[in-house]
Amino acid sequence: MSTEKHVVVLGAGVTGLTSALFLAEAGYKVTVVAAHVPGDSSIEYTSPWAGAHWLPHARANEPVICDWDVQTYEHWLGIIRREEEDPTLPPSGLKQIDSYELWDKNPNYEIWYAPHVEAFRTLSASHKPISAINEKASLASADLPEIQHGAYYKAMCINVPRFLLYLQERATSLGVRVLKAHLPTHGVLSATLSGTADFVRLETGRPKPACFVNATGLGAKKLCGDDAMYPIRGQTVLVKGEARSTITRVGDGYRAYCIPRPGSGTTILGGTKEEGVWDETPDARVTEQILRLNALQVPELLTGPEWGFEVVSVQCGLRPARRGGPRVEREKVGDWEIVHAYGHAGAGYQNSVGSARLVVELVGEGVGAKGLAAKL
Repeated sequence: MSTEKHVVVLGAGVTGLTSALFLAEAGYKVTVVAAHVPGDSSIEYTSPWAGAHWLPHARANEPVICDWDVQTYEHWLGIIRREEEDPTLPPSGLKQIDSYELWDKNPNYEIWYAPHVEAFRTLSASHKPISAINEKASLASADLPEIQHGAYYKAMCINVPRFLLYLQERATSLGVRVLKAHLPTHGVLSATLSGTADFVRLETGRPKPACFVNATGLGAKKLCGDDAMYPIRGQTVLVKGEARSTITRVGDGYRAYCIPRPGSGTTILGGTKEEGVWDETPDARVTEQILRLNALQVPELLTGPEWGFEVVSVQCGLRPARRGGPRVEREKVGDWEIVHAYGHAGAGYQNSVGSARLVVELVGEGVGAKGLAAKL
């Protein structure tokens, strides 16, 4: 069964591409329009700058977002298991790996996801890697408090460039068209949607869209006048070598994390969360701090001169945050049905499956059709 209705997705980040793929699997004819697509590098294109790994940002009092994270965990695990069973499948860039969260102080929030991940257990200061990191910090006379608490579980890290291409390739294999173009700017959302509909019709010959999906991230601030949108700048360092595990350490006023990119021979080291900062220029002092803190966590990557990291690049990305949380809802704009899906901040990847499934449901409500369940 197919709905044969045409949906235009605006944006080709992880939210837009996952939504496009799920819509195609649900039987919709889908076109993606985006200024930037997998393989591009622009400060305006958030998804390629991510670490990325599965680590919930949601708290227990945000049940919808918590559920999105759990859906993503289970779905990604299914992809990994299928790839293990059939090595001829196109690689997704996903890998299940040992994951550690470390805290200088007892976290003041509930670890709600403990029952939903594999092999979860808590760690004390006597457990590795906490004891090893604290010992290295002491020997190096690092001006840091000791790590007191930790948690271990199995989660996913992502080769982001590979995963975005994987989503796009899966989508296009189902007939999704991807058009690289800037949206017509008319200052009024309904006029922009009309201009985009005309552009898509001319480029593809496809019928008038029954619905749009707005997955434009920070672009939604201008596209639909959402002043609740703001950036959270993150500075990271890409280094040679793949760390054996993901480690995220949280202390007063800082965080340090290492996330291997499977199959790439590289690891992302981070990082910062600078709210409201649009500047894309890396800060040399921040780079030094990132390298110093992570040297304690991933000594296996200290293969450069004088036992340092072999740095590939230093970069900044702008996470698309929104006051009040992500916006995933239907709206009628003039003659157009639109489903908004933006504002996921730094949780775009771990939210992606649950968020996209809700998008499919909302599109179905908007166009009067029930899509089939996505099978990614």
